[in-house]
Amino acid sequence: MSSSSPAIIGVWDGHDAGAALVVDGLVELALNEERLSGRKLDVGMPWRALEAVREAAAGRQVKYAPCTSDYAKTLTRLIPSTKERYYRLRRRLDLPGPLHGLTLGAKYRLTQLSTNAALRAWTRRWFASALKVPSDDILLIDHHAAHAASAAFWPEWGQDALVVTLDGIGDGDSGSVWEWSEAAGRLSPLLTIPGSASLGLFFEHVTNELQMRPLEDEGKVMALATYAAEIPGAANLFSTWFSLTADARGLPVLACRIPPARMGKEVAAVVWRTPREQVCRMAQQTLEDLVPRLFARLAAATGRTHFGYAGGVASNIKVNRLIRSLPGVSRLAVCPAMGDGGLALGAALLAWHQSTGKRPAPFGDFRLGRAHGDLGTDAEKIARDTGATLSRPPDIALAVAAKVAAGEVVMWAQGRMELGARALGARSIIARADSVAARDDLNLRLKRRVWFQPFCPSMLHSEAPRLLADYRGPQDDNFHMTMGFLTTPAGRSSLAGAISHDGSCRPQMVAADPAEPWFRMLTAVKSLTGTGAVINTSLNMHGKPMSDDAAGVVDAWVESGVAHLALGSALLSKSAAPAHA
Repeated sequence: MSSSSPAIIGVWDGHDAGAALVVDGLVELALNEERLSGRKLDVGMPWRALEAVREAAAGRQVKYAPCTSDYAKTLTRLIPSTKERYYRLRRRLDLPGPLHGLTLGAKYRLTQLSTNAALRAWTRRWFASALKVPSDDILLIDHHAAHAASAAFWPEWGQDALVVTLDGIGDGDSGSVWEWSEAAGRLSPLLTIPGSASLGLFFEHVTNELQMRPLEDEGKVMALATYAAEIPGAANLFSTWFSLTADARGLPVLACRIPPARMGKEVAAVVWRTPREQVCRMAQQTLEDLVPRLFARLAAATGRTHFGYAGGVASNIKVNRLIRSLPGVSRLAVCPAMGDGGLALGAALLAWHQSTGKRPAPFGDFRLGRAHGDLGTDAEKIARDTGATLSRPPDIALAVAAKVAAGEVVMWAQGRMELGARALGARSIIARADSVAARDDLNLRLKRRVWFQPFCPSMLHSEAPRLLADYRGPQDDNFHMTMGFLTTPAGRSSLAGAISHDGSCRPQMVAADPAEPWFRMLTAVKSLTGTGAVINTSLNMHGKPMSDDAAGVVDAWVESGVAHLALGSALLSKSAAPAHA
């Protein structure tokens, strides 16, 4: 990689805002603003994240890669209060006003309008002014191009592939398909999916009409769907809304007969006369039918068997399991930061590629937060301030494994924070994977989540064949919790606290690496319990984000009912803390 190439800072100022830094083709840092501000899924210019990446890029020539320039984003940049107002309504922090229905309908109509050259030019000037840099230093990236880049550039491919994005909407489109050329290391657009056929907006409307938070609680819809029986296709009230046909090339054409601006009312009519869990089942079945068929048609039309995948719809792990299992799909690589929180990363990667003509370096580690060194450096002061007891065991991983095996719940904060929604062993709360009592305690008292939302297991990679019924080998490796699996009888017993009602789970497989505390902890848990797996959920309280630094981690620990915190090299334990089993 040439050191003369500019450093690229990707910027996203919408839902789950963030910034990312690519230097010499390497991802140096990627942060979502929420992890620094404490505001869940923060919106607006990510000034805190930008400060961090600018500091990391100090002394380098820098160019900026913001993304998305459509009419809706232009309006929120012109009138920032509209963005904040929508944020507060979506998160149920404010009550809707008398004109809420009209403004929401106008929003959905506005999002259907595509971007154009005039909007792109205005957006470049706006970012140049906001960032106080010349316009020539702004490399604007389209919304779905950023999503596609986030899915295309991180894996090692070894052959040509297709990259699919399915989202709510951005720059007028709800999805896209791109061809990845291994020889050229380049992405080329193949087709787009219009905003009028948005599967993401459909699921967003279902979430909202069920009185859940859109763009945040779609996973709850997926989870609650498991409590309803399979619904025959003809009885699924959503099944006739969408159609999937083929164009002259055999490529898929997705359409929807219900406009997004009217879809809320149509969904509300279904919700009014249908039990909640059945609404969830119908919505989930709609995705489980359409999305795998779309991938199957792409595979048949192009002959490609390797797929990258990003966008908000890619967070649906049950759909991803079906895609992965298709006969025409030999590999599915889902970007761990698949939603809009990964746009800054994708924009930075693509802008660097466009600036240099080179492929950014592949990477598999999404622990891309700031490097704080030992997070437990100030543990003595924390112990004094909180009245906790403190120890510094020779190996924090072995000490934590002993507590987990004994039935304790432990907060675990080690190294750089993860990018994306999944805890991957940097900011986690862990407990015995076979403990239903620990699951219920975490769900109802500690994390304060809804009862039907399952936790996920982290497991040694070597445990996958024994615990997962549909694990076939390396093509099913799932190191970032992006796909669902069914469990074996042994898995249903050993992972009883970390599986869904239907016996499925979303595992993180952990590769063997003795240098990694996360691997050593799981190895020790296996030697003590017989199973190398734990319940793993993100280190945060419900409705609040994970934290990048030690101070935020400690705040979450103090607020929680969790007794123990493994903070870097330090093990902190609350005095007279309640026992967890």
